[in-house]
Amino acid sequence: MWFIIICMAIIITMKILHDWRRPSTFPPGPRGLPIIGNIFDLKRLVDETKFYSHAWCRLADIYGPIVGLKLGVAEPLIIVSGKDAVIEMMSRSQFDGRPNEFVHRLRTGGKRRGVLFTDGDIWRDQRRFVLRTLKEFGFGNVTMEDIILNDAVSLTSMVESLAKLGPITNLYNITSIAVLNSLWTLVAGARFDLENPKLAEILSVVNEIIRNTNATGGILTHLPFLRYIIPGLTGFTALNQRLTRMWQFIGTEIARHKQTRTHGEFRDFIDVYLAEMDTIQSSPTVSSFDEEQLIGVVKDLFSAGVETTNNTIGFIITYLVVRQDVQRKVHEEIDKVLGKEILPRVVYKNRLPYLNATIAEVMRLANVGPTSIPHRAMTDSVLLGYEIKKNYTLLANLRSVHMDEQHWGDPKEFRPERFINDRGEYVEDPWLIPFGLGHRKCLGEILARNSVFLFTACLLQKFQFVLPPEHPEPILDGVDGFTIAPPHLNVVAIKRK
Repeated sequence: MWFIIICMAIIITMKILHDWRRPSTFPPGPRGLPIIGNIFDLKRLVDETKFYSHAWCRLADIYGPIVGLKLGVAEPLIIVSGKDAVIEMMSRSQFDGRPNEFVHRLRTGGKRRGVLFTDGDIWRDQRRFVLRTLKEFGFGNVTMEDIILNDAVSLTSMVESLAKLGPITNLYNITSIAVLNSLWTLVAGARFDLENPKLAEILSVVNEIIRNTNATGGILTHLPFLRYIIPGLTGFTALNQRLTRMWQFIGTEIARHKQTRTHGEFRDFIDVYLAEMDTIQSSPTVSSFDEEQLIGVVKDLFSAGVETTNNTIGFIITYLVVRQDVQRKVHEEIDKVLGKEILPRVVYKNRLPYLNATIAEVMRLANVGPTSIPHRAMTDSVLLGYEIKKNYTLLANLRSVHMDEQHWGDPKEFRPERFINDRGEYVEDPWLIPFGLGHRKCLGEILARNSVFLFTACLLQKFQFVLPPEHPEPILDGVDGFTIAPPHLNVVAIKRK
């Protein structure tokens, strides 16, 4: 009996030491401790820098463009920084997978579903279907533009009403519902009142999930067994409750569609997906199209489609209340091109170079999506001379590209003019990659760009935004999470005459 116990102890000890050892071909990084790896190293860095994305840049400064971390029992995490390394990593199909850790399954009912965290044939089939269907319902064309403008006009009316009562304390929440309406019209064929309490509740759930998670997956990925021991302290209880509420909300909407739809008539994305399920069920082929997959897809569209767009708009307002000189130039340009009554449209975009430059500069400096969504190596490979084994997780550090001092010169300065050439034209910079690169590039880029442009133009055409008297200077770094949110602030919206 004792012999068996001793042998097991020796085997476990050897396994721990083997996992702790860093092969010469493994990317450089802090050594860490047995079992827990670099969890404490990362925590210390985040405590110092206040942001995970800042910690990635600190590690890149110390160890170079490819950094290897071992976080608990999860697969090693590889941080990829710098433009050349990021482009290579995101352009190679062998790194197009998605992690399959506990958290990535929990978010969609215990199995990887949807389009954000799937890969292989399931991802390709779902992504192709999503893009084709949303395009048919106006994704990226004039119909979509009309939907966005309708919601932008409703938003400006709401802001005008609230402004009469004094400083606006919940502009972020109001804009999030307005942004969601544009997408929800395509997905579910319905719009929500800007003061709808049910939708406000679900948006709050989405915000809580994103604010309380990060791109590494957190402790539930590093040491998932702790959810059985301390479910509250690990955040498992709260996360599971929030995900369940989200799942039920979307499931209820799908159930309503199943009861009210007419075969052969398609009102929205959900109707088309249900019809695809009917077609697949009548054929002998195996398919990934089912109701749980539909909930996963809608959840991805719901969360990803609102969060980054709304955060970007929030940061634009934040930077402009601080930099009144920039806001004044945007106002002058809008007045010159559109006046006070002509609605902004995408067709006017090229005639508003300074507004485009301001949006681009906010995207660069705010880094709403500071890293890519985690990638997974699908085969053993080599990246810049370092061995990347199958199932390693990789994060592209987009912030490192957007804040590269050698390219931008003064990356910490808010200077929209860097995107304006000598002829006063807006010039895109290939170093600005807020939507990622490669096959896993954000599929909602067109909708996001148009939404940010149209919502911002409508708001700035009608209002000047300023801080209330005695309001503290906003901390422009924002609030950390899976994405970066703008700081909470009160704003005074002054109607322009």
